[in-house]
Amino acid sequence: MTDHDDFIIIRNKKSGSSILWVFFGIVGFLAIYFPLFGGNLRYTTGSFFSGIFKTAGTICCTLGILLLAWGFLTLICTRSFKAISIMLFGFFLLMLGNFFLEPGTVGVISDGKAVPKGYH
Repeated sequence: MTDHDDFIIIRNKKSGSSILWVFFGIVGFLAIYFPLFGGNLRYTTGSFFSGIFKTAGTICCTLGILLLAWGFLTLICTRSFKAISIMLFGFFLLMLGNFFLEPGTVGVISDGKAVPKGYH
């Protein structure tokens, strides 16, 4: 074989584009489903994602408290730098969990007022 050999690649073309079918599916969903059940869909998806974020926030807060306690005990017993990094990671998980549980707060700082609902 020489360096000047040419290869011809023949591609089989599909009869229809899948992107076009996805577009028609989305337009059909919007045209048929939303006028009838659109308001209910908003609250259903909102409650679904609220449950997911509440569970993730609870898990993050629990792990954050455990890591803070573990880091503090490690700091007392061994006085190593790794204990401080464990405590910082636990503090970060506490901030993340608080944000998931109470949206609108920055970290663990909360003023105690209810979080505003709706669009702003």
